[in-house]
Amino acid sequence: MNTSRQERWCDKTMSVMRERQLEACQDRLSRCPETGIFGELCQDELEKLFRFSFYAQEKRFPFPTQAELCRRVLEQVSLEACFLSPREDELVKRMLMNGGDTFLADWDEISAAEGLISRLWCVLRIQDEDNAVLHLEDSLAGLITQAMLTEKYARIREKLFSFDATLHSLLYLAGFLHAGVPASHFAQQLQPEEIERPEVYISRYLKTSFDYVQTGQGEILLLHPGLADPDHLIRTLSQMQPAETHLTREMMLGGMNGMLPEEVACSEAMRGALTGAVRPEYGEDEALEDLRMMAKQGATLTEMREVMESMLCVLPTPRMTDALTQLHLQTVRWMGMPSAVLN
Repeated sequence: MNTSRQERWCDKTMSVMRERQLEACQDRLSRCPETGIFGELCQDELEKLFRFSFYAQEKRFPFPTQAELCRRVLEQVSLEACFLSPREDELVKRMLMNGGDTFLADWDEISAAEGLISRLWCVLRIQDEDNAVLHLEDSLAGLITQAMLTEKYARIREKLFSFDATLHSLLYLAGFLHAGVPASHFAQQLQPEEIERPEVYISRYLKTSFDYVQTGQGEILLLHPGLADPDHLIRTLSQMQPAETHLTREMMLGGMNGMLPEEVACSEAMRGALTGAVRPEYGEDEALEDLRMMAKQGATLTEMREVMESMLCVLPTPRMTDALTQLHLQTVRWMGMPSAVLN
């Protein structure tokens, strides 16, 4: 039994990784100016906003003046409004209905806020450690409202809904996904809309909708949020012969729902065994998801038991250990991950 490996698993469950992402996101946002691109900015504030923005990340032009940056934002905002992530879209509509401001409530909203700040649409005003207000720049509100009333917006959002569901399904089935092929396919679907440089908008959509890493060549690899060690999975798959995978309708639907049909019974049994027994900082669903993601990545039964015990406020019962064994055996592994072996 490898103690250091067990300790690493306790540190890289899905809930722990999300908490770390939240803390890192909050740290980045705390260093952003509370004045937006259309306000009065000193040179240092302008540089901070630009470095934080998608414009700097895409490296398509050198450092601009404030007037140039404002012009680019205004030119793109109507089309860019069509390519918001679902959470960004929800936040923007909330701000439009509430005079330009909205309080941020949870992880997904803080992550979406970072995307909107990267688009240079919004600024974040932190009132105290428990309250943060996201503000939509006044100069953009009218343009965004008009864009959201167009047929073009409705058509692109409908296509994005299908695109998003397919990507989530594939990520659940595989753990990670090279964005190049689906992005190119989606760009072809957008051809009737006659969008100049659609890859820019698609790239921003992917970065604000999914966890990802970027290669040295600038390629995007989308990650399932439960994938603890993408480098290990990618290295493992690179050493394997390409496998023929036939995706059935049931597999795709299960991936969209975040659970394959063959995983339902063991997951429900594990949820029932955990009910009322997890520590206050966990919910049953969160604990179950952590354990399921461990199984998908080939964690041993011993490692899963260690993590389960760390989540409990009671001693583990025979019902819990039996349910955990079935979860370990019946959860479908990501390709390249070890199959279930009792230990």
